[in-house]
Amino acid sequence: MSVLSVTTIPTRNWKNKNIDLVVERDKNRKKSQQSVDERIHYMWFIYLKLCLNLEELNYYVEKKGGRGKVISKKKLKVSKTIYKKWDLSEVTNLSFSDWYKDEKHRLLFTEGGFKHTRGTQYHSLVKRYNVFIEYYNGRTGDYDKDMKLCEDIIKKYQKERFNQVKREDKRSKNLKTFNSIIHKDLKDCEKTLLSVCQGQFPKSV
Repeated sequence: MSVLSVTTIPTRNWKNKNIDLVVERDKNRKKSQQSVDERIHYMWFIYLKLCLNLEELNYYVEKKGGRGKVISKKKLKVSKTIYKKWDLSEVTNLSFSDWYKDEKHRLLFTEGGFKHTRGTQYHSLVKRYNVFIEYYNGRTGDYDKDMKLCEDIIKKYQKERFNQVKREDKRSKNLKTFNSIIHKDLKDCEKTLLSVCQGQFPKSV
């Protein structure tokens, strides 16, 4: 199976950290609307980058009916017309900081009509993005191995949720629960990806 060239976003490691200091730093960052907007612009950029990568790999978003039967498929395809001023080849090859420092790129979000949805949740977008990449790159097609992969991803990115599920469910039910959580994140991520392809971010879920 093909592997994505994009990588996951590093997440915060709380171990041996001054949590109060980190929380205060987050609060200070949110006081600046420019900082808040820039983080969302970053997320839009990397979701678009993921879309372009998936388009190269001929990725299809599947809609399933009862018993998991595929009832329709939609190819993920970025609108080159909508994104004609984004320099998509640069999106593919540059980091966000290098791309964003170009004023014409920054102005896309204020004068180019690319407005993100109000109430956009940065951390939820990061989680879904990371889950999608980890699952896409780690899946094998083997049912048992892919179920275990879901457990490992939950443990990595949602430690609190992982512990909660482990407490509430018997072991025989755990893997199905983890599988359901991951696949919901995958579908939510796909909704955002389809929205991004059409110049909107994010898709409400």
